[in-house]
Amino acid sequence: MEILVFSIVFSMLFQLLGKYSNLYKTFLKRKNIPQALNSNLKISIIIPTYNEETVIEKNIENIQKSSYKNFEIIVIDDNSEDNTFSILKKLEEKYDNLRILRKKSKKGKAQSLNEAIEHAEGHVILFLDADAIIDEDYLEKHIKYFYNSKINMIYTDFEPYNYKPQVIFDFQEIYFEFSKNMLYSNLFSKAVFMGTGVFIRSDILRKVLPFDSETLVDDVHLAIKLNQIGITQTFVVSPKTKIQYVNNYKDLFFQHVRWYKGGIEEFIKFIKKKNTKLLIFLLFIFILLIYPIISFILLFINLEISMLLFKYYINLFFGILIGTAFLLTNKYQNFLSFIRNIFITIPFMLSFEYCVLGYSFFSLLKKEKQWYKVQREKI
Repeated sequence: MEILVFSIVFSMLFQLLGKYSNLYKTFLKRKNIPQALNSNLKISIIIPTYNEETVIEKNIENIQKSSYKNFEIIVIDDNSEDNTFSILKKLEEKYDNLRILRKKSKKGKAQSLNEAIEHAEGHVILFLDADAIIDEDYLEKHIKYFYNSKINMIYTDFEPYNYKPQVIFDFQEIYFEFSKNMLYSNLFSKAVFMGTGVFIRSDILRKVLPFDSETLVDDVHLAIKLNQIGITQTFVVSPKTKIQYVNNYKDLFFQHVRWYKGGIEEFIKFIKKKNTKLLIFLLFIFILLIYPIISFILLFINLEISMLLFKYYINLFFGILIGTAFLLTNKYQNFLSFIRNIFITIPFMLSFEYCVLGYSFFSLLKKEKQWYKVQREKI
């Protein structure tokens, strides 16, 4: 019980520290924005698509309502098998600032980005996913950061527009809330970010191109490359990118498999380049992840020690997740959903993520790489 209470308190304190660190960094960045310098920077919005007929038209129409007008949209379609491309070609006739490309090389998001960037004319590149929805002032407020010549890259907060009070959505809320507070805040590591809602100067981006066409996690790949050349990456809390959360467990499982498998592959590649700081951090994460396996091995050596370690581990993670869920109670959740999270969502989440992790390690043995396509809800 003591370790559970400690981990809840520990989790909440550090997550609050991360949350307010993100707020403070955003405040500082806004405070240092010149008022009238480089005020007409062009934005190239790059959107990769594959079978996105349910969301892509709303996405494009939404962006066109932006208050900031100096932008172009480059959509590259990875040879969709539905009506995505035909929808895009009709939209291209409607909007002069929209350019539609057909993918030339093999499938995969990273290579789509490589091809699309070749056509970008903007001073700043914005990566958006096909399901993303942005506010009218989203571009206007975020481009102002780049009036400051010292800011090369920002990545924006996000929230779901399809949230429902169900376990699968609360699962993702807890997962992402923890990530934002503990990882995006850079309390323990260099920047980690999602690949949608990312603004970066085009000249800086071209220094780290091309993306590895084989990567399953283009965002992690980009983050590591930017870290290597010393580019500061700042998480900005508003305005937010609005996205879809996964709405079925099969998609959730294979989405997380892609993240873990792709992340492991990226880290292995860069560890081989002898990045000492990254190696220490990853070693810590790896030990944390395989802790139950260590406990199981110890069963054959000393049952008492094994059970003690496992008990502490479970209490620690329960505490961290409970602390995260509690911080979300003033967002979408009420007290009843908080109780549901403690007794249903969090226990399920722990077992689910370890199944994902085990499958991810197993799938590393397979040579083929396949980008799993999450189904979208129609908007």
